[in-house]
Amino acid sequence: MQPAIDDFHRLITEDAAAARAAVGQLDAAFLARGILFAGKAMPAHLRPHFFSREQRRQLETAAASVLHAALAAEKGLFGGNREALFEALRIQDAERQLLRTDPGYDNPVVWTRLDAFPTPDGIFFLEFNHDAPAGVGYSAAMTEIYLDLPIVRRFAEQYVLESDEPRPALLAALLATYRDFGGQEHPNIGIVDWTDVRTSSDQIILRDYFIREGYHAVIADPREVELRDGRLYAGDTRLDIVYRRVVTSELLTKLDETRDFTTAYEIRAACFINSFRCRVSENKAFFAFLTDPSQLSFLSDEARTTLLKHLPWTRIVAEQHTTLPNGQRVDLCEHVACHRAAFVLKPADAYGGTNVYVGSETDDATWEQALRRAVRDDALWVVQQRVATPVETFPIHHADGTFTFEPMKYNANPFYLGGQIAGAVVRTSQSAVINVSAGGGSIPTFTVAPRQSA
Repeated sequence: MQPAIDDFHRLITEDAAAARAAVGQLDAAFLARGILFAGKAMPAHLRPHFFSREQRRQLETAAASVLHAALAAEKGLFGGNREALFEALRIQDAERQLLRTDPGYDNPVVWTRLDAFPTPDGIFFLEFNHDAPAGVGYSAAMTEIYLDLPIVRRFAEQYVLESDEPRPALLAALLATYRDFGGQEHPNIGIVDWTDVRTSSDQIILRDYFIREGYHAVIADPREVELRDGRLYAGDTRLDIVYRRVVTSELLTKLDETRDFTTAYEIRAACFINSFRCRVSENKAFFAFLTDPSQLSFLSDEARTTLLKHLPWTRIVAEQHTTLPNGQRVDLCEHVACHRAAFVLKPADAYGGTNVYVGSETDDATWEQALRRAVRDDALWVVQQRVATPVETFPIHHADGTFTFEPMKYNANPFYLGGQIAGAVVRTSQSAVINVSAGGGSIPTFTVAPRQSA
């Protein structure tokens, strides 16, 4: 993709005034369309991310296969004893109650976003984001905005651009799951999250899309919905589908304020998507089982190979001996303490890049302190083999109007929607912790190919 990247950057350097105007257009469009994070325009670059068709195919194939293998592993771990798995993941009683509840359909992960590092050594997935991830609305709207930029239209004179539109696949997944749930009516859709969440504009984009497609859709706070005669309501709107965007860990801290919401889930007053059962395979400690060959004997050879190929070696932080990928038996904490540059340390049940320690960017004292905390903490922490962070050059627009081209770390985030990969965003950062919540930015992706000369 380097020739395409160079050609786009050349358009910036050859007409800096036009590039500056494009940045202004981009910012104005973000504000107008609600591409916001924490009330401000989403941080972005003038150049979107480019995939070749082969790169896109590889990413989509890897993402679908690793997720299917992980969900198969979830069913078979501990001989299918879910309570034993809950215990191993140290899931608290209040959450276990939600996980024990049958949501009315089988699929624990209807939609998700995966965090992928495309590296020269292969594609690695560092996390699954099943529990109400944002981004589908942002991705679709950003794609439309970038396609309207004059500099992108000039680039399209040289290259064929294939863009993403994940919203139809998301809506189809919601409707298919609603039918599996037994829903017969033309459903109303409730997007449910806290009113002050930083990604509320992503929800507005999706609400407006659902309405355009002929579905009554509202955004509601879980503290304000009500049970009436066995059905869930937001104001006067009966909610048939709950597109759940409220994060479970936050919900568990406010159960007294959200009793109707959780009761509605327990009695199937509405179809909740994703169900709370998605939390098991999202838990970062779950990767400790997925990357331990001794735990995977019940899986097919293909599934085991997929997991070990695409997931970084992960272990729950505890005073224990374990086996490294090369077969060496080691004292886990001692080994991690002595080889911090090879590892990342993070809580098993956290999001937004909080409390993530990248060994190569952490001093010895801080690393040792974090490791001691991880061992003693009531909540689980994991240590994960560090994967080389992909780096790509992006244009940086400065306050004085000039551009520089600087290396940025990035990850690719494909959306899995109803059994298929449908679109992706890319997030960039100067830090090894790549997350918009942790100060990163987000850009749309395009699959590009040179136009054939006449």
